[in-house]
Amino acid sequence: MENVKKTKAANLIVGTVVLLFALIGVVSVVFFVAGKVSKSNNNAAKFKEYENFISPVVMNDPDTFDDVSKADQSQLIAISIWSIIKSGLDADKYAYSDQGMLIPKKDVEEEFHRLFGPDVEVRHTSADGGGIEFKYSEKKGRYIIPITGITPLYTPSVLGAREKSDSVTLSVGYLSGNDWKEDENGNYVKPDPSKYVKITLRKNGDSYYISAIRSADGAE
Repeated sequence: MENVKKTKAANLIVGTVVLLFALIGVVSVVFFVAGKVSKSNNNAAKFKEYENFISPVVMNDPDTFDDVSKADQSQLIAISIWSIIKSGLDADKYAYSDQGMLIPKKDVEEEFHRLFGPDVEVRHTSADGGGIEFKYSEKKGRYIIPITGITPLYTPSVLGAREKSDSVTLSVGYLSGNDWKEDENGNYVKPDPSKYVKITLRKNGDSYYISAIRSADGAE
């Protein structure tokens, strides 16, 4: 009986790992395709770095805010968790239950502060990760991440960057995840943005964090 239980547990873990990679693959493919679409300016490499950094934000389409400390905490939590998931995560890094992958709250806090700065207080709570619920267990101090596939709501296209001494403001187009098409040669055609935002990044040493997201009327 003990051997049967071990076999079932092993099968669950193997199945979960396979599904986890399926999840990462589905989410990553659109970003991979977006990276293959060439930009016609000399800022292409830098813009690509910005797009990689803000992609977990854009895919969740959070509410706009002028001050990150006043943003919706559950949305920031969801973004932080997605950032962990799509960061080239080793499938063996975290434990699993029959409900999904288990991410300790300290890891979510670290990613939260990397994305949104060191001064914003983290208030842990369950969050909606684009149609997937990330349940938080206060008792066990961890998040439960269901193993399933999802198409990102949006992917980012950085259209411009206005740099200052302590910040950079990005003009960003939101590309709908459902609007990518193939031409007759099998090449993916980049869609027009569904909407535009301005994302302000503040310098934090040698890196940046997101301090504001504002609506914009169009491309800069």
